[in-house]
Amino acid sequence: MNLLAAGFTMDQINEITEGREAGLDVSVYAKRDFFAIQMRQVRMGLEEGLDVKLYAKPEYDWFQMEEIRKGLEQGLDVQKYASPDIPYDKMRQVRKGLKDGIDLSSHLKLDAGILQQLRRAIVSKVDIIKYVKAGYVMEQLEQIRLALQKGLNIAKYLSREYRGPAILEIATGLEEGLDVDMYARVDYGWQQMREIRLGQEHRVDASVYADPLYSWQQMREIRLGLEDGLDVSHFSSLMYSARDMKRRREKMSAYYQEESPETELQESQSEILDNFLVIVSKDEMDAYIEVQDPEKSFTRAEILEVLKRRGITQGIIKEGVDTLLDGRGYLMPVLIARGLPPKNGRDGWYEFFFRTELRRTPREMPDGTMDYGDVEWFEVVEKGQKLAVYHDAENGTGGITVTGKRVPAKRGREQKVLSGNGFTIMSDMKTYVSTIKGRIELKDNRITISKLLVLEELTIASGRIEYDGNIYVKGNIGYGTTIKAEGDIVVCGSVEAAVIECGGSILLKHGVNASGNGVIRAEKNVHGKFLEAVRVYAGEDIETNYCLNCELHAEGHVRIIGAKGMLIGGITQALKGIEAQNVGNRAGMLTYLKLGMNEELANQQFLIDRKLKEANKELSILGNAFVEMQRKYAPEVRNTMEIYLKLENAVYTVEKKLENLHEKKERLDEKIEGIRDVRAIIKGSLYEGTTIEISGQSWLAKNMQNIVIRKTADRIAVYSN
Repeated sequence: MNLLAAGFTMDQINEITEGREAGLDVSVYAKRDFFAIQMRQVRMGLEEGLDVKLYAKPEYDWFQMEEIRKGLEQGLDVQKYASPDIPYDKMRQVRKGLKDGIDLSSHLKLDAGILQQLRRAIVSKVDIIKYVKAGYVMEQLEQIRLALQKGLNIAKYLSREYRGPAILEIATGLEEGLDVDMYARVDYGWQQMREIRLGQEHRVDASVYADPLYSWQQMREIRLGLEDGLDVSHFSSLMYSARDMKRRREKMSAYYQEESPETELQESQSEILDNFLVIVSKDEMDAYIEVQDPEKSFTRAEILEVLKRRGITQGIIKEGVDTLLDGRGYLMPVLIARGLPPKNGRDGWYEFFFRTELRRTPREMPDGTMDYGDVEWFEVVEKGQKLAVYHDAENGTGGITVTGKRVPAKRGREQKVLSGNGFTIMSDMKTYVSTIKGRIELKDNRITISKLLVLEELTIASGRIEYDGNIYVKGNIGYGTTIKAEGDIVVCGSVEAAVIECGGSILLKHGVNASGNGVIRAEKNVHGKFLEAVRVYAGEDIETNYCLNCELHAEGHVRIIGAKGMLIGGITQALKGIEAQNVGNRAGMLTYLKLGMNEELANQQFLIDRKLKEANKELSILGNAFVEMQRKYAPEVRNTMEIYLKLENAVYTVEKKLENLHEKKERLDEKIEGIRDVRAIIKGSLYEGTTIEISGQSWLAKNMQNIVIRKTADRIAVYSN
C-alpha cells in the first residue's frame, strides 16, 4: 500500500512505519482520520501490550488517549473516565485519584482545577467539600486546603470575595499567631494585607497605616520607616505618593547614618575671630582653635568670648583652653569643644529558655576512636514550657552639638515575630509557650516542635513501630524488628539485624552489627559509632568511625572519621566522594569503593533525554498538523473549529512540558557537573585488595599512605595528600 498516495501525511507514515518495524498490528490505527499524534498514543499502547481498543477512536483527542493509556498501564478502572465528553485534564485527576484509591468520577461536573484540589485534600485527610459546594474557585480552594492541612482555624475568616493570595495572607498570619483581624477585611487587597502582616511580623505599629485608602506601596514605605525607627508622621500623609514617601523616608534614614570617625577639616566651617582661627566640623560635633599670631597675648576669658561669638556653647574642653594659654596652639589646631553624639537604642532581642546550639559531632578519644555517647541530637521541651521571651527595642539617647543643636537618636530595630509550629504566642505577643511535648529546633527565626516518641528498647515482641514524628530509643534494638519515623531516629543502645528507616537523619550512638540482614535507610544522614554487616542508604552523608563488610550507598559523602577510623570490606558507593583514615587491611580483604557517576544517575539522564526526544517529536507532529490546518482554512473558519483550538492548546501544553523537562535536565546536569571532580581522600593507609571505581574507571590499589585519588580524562590519578 502506497501510504503517501493514499493521502497519509509524512508524520502519519512515520508512525505506521515504526509500528510495522516493531511487529505491531498497525491496522488498529493506520487510518487517515487519526492525526499522527493520535496514532502515536495507540502505537505506544500496542508496544506495552494494552487493550488499545478502549481508546483507539478518532473522537478521543491525543491527550485523552494518553490518560486512558496511562490508566491501563497502571491497572486502573479506566471506564470511570473513558468518555470522549470528559476533557483530558479532568481525566487526569480521576486517574490520579484512582491510583490513590479515590473515586472522583461522581464529581466530573467540577472544573479540573477543583478536582485536583479535592483529590489532594482527600489524600491529605482534610475536608474541603463544603467550600467546593459553596462555589470557591481553584486558587481559593488550594489555599483553604493548605491552611486546613496545617490545622489552622481559617473558617471564620473565609469569604468568596477573597482571592487565593488574600486567603494565603490570612493563613500565614494565623500560623504566626498574628492579629489577622486587623487585615482580614474584604476592603483590603492581598498586597495591603501582606504589608499589614509584615508590619506585625516586624513588631511595628501596623495600625498607623492600616487604612484601605493607602495603596499597598504607600503602606510599604510607612512600614519600612517604622521598622527603621523613624518618625513616619513626617511622610505618612495620604497627600504623598508612594514615591514621595520613599524619597522622604530615605532622606530621614540617611540623616541617622553614622558619620566617619575621622573629622574632615576641609569640609568644616572655619572663621577668623580676633587672633584665632575657629574651625567647626561639618556635623558640629567638634570645634578647634588655632592661634594666628603667637606674639599677641590673650586670656581665658577672651578665648571663651570668641567661642561664644562663634556660637560654641556646649562641650568646651578645659584642657584645650589650657593648651592655648600655654602657647601650644600656633599653626596647630587644638580641640576646644566636643559635642555629645546621639546613642541609638538597643535592638529588640529574644531570650530563649532552651538550648539553641547542640553538640552534634562526636569527640575523638585518646585511643583514636570516636565517642558518640554524648552527641546531642534532640533538645526536648514539655507541653506548657516557656520557650522564649521577646525584649522590646529601646529608645536611644539624644545628642547635642557644640553649638547647642539637639540631635535625635534612632530607636532600636525590632526583631521579627518567631514563626513555626508546636507553640503559641501569649496575648502579650512576647512570650512563647509550647503546646506539645517534643523535639525543638530553632533555625532562621523559626521554632519547630515536632512529636517525639520515647522507647525503652525494641525486641521482636515489640512488633513494627511507625511514628509520624521523631523516635528516641534509650536502649537496644533487637533482631527482626522494624522501626520507621517521619522525622529523625536516635538509638542509644546497640542495634542488631533490624530495619530502621526515617525521613530525616539516623544517629546510632553505639553502632550496629546486623550479621548481613539489617537495613538502615535515611532521607538525610546516617551517623553511627560503628557499622558491621549492614546495608545503609543515605540521601545525604554517611559518617562512622569503623565500618566492616557493609554495603553503603550515599547520595553525598561517606566519611570514616577518627585517627583509627577503618573502612574494611564490602561495597561503598558515594556520589560526592569518600574521606577515610584507613581503607582495607593488611590481610588484603576485598574492599570496593565506587565514587561519582552511578547507574541511577545514568538512568535518570537516559530517561530525561528520552522524554525530551518524545516531547520534541510530539511538538513536531502537532506543529505540522497546526500548520496544515492554517494552510487549509481561513482564520475566520479555523478559529471556530474545535480541533484547531485543541491543536493550538496542545502546542502550548507540549511547549510547557518541554520547558519543564529542560529545567529538570539542567538541574541534573548541574548535579553531574558537581561530581565531575569527585575524589577519595585517604588520610592514613590504603591497602592492597581495594578496588576504586570513579565514574566508570577502575583502579586496583597498592599499599600507600596519605593520598588523594581522582579521575583525570580516562584514567585514575593518585596524588600525595
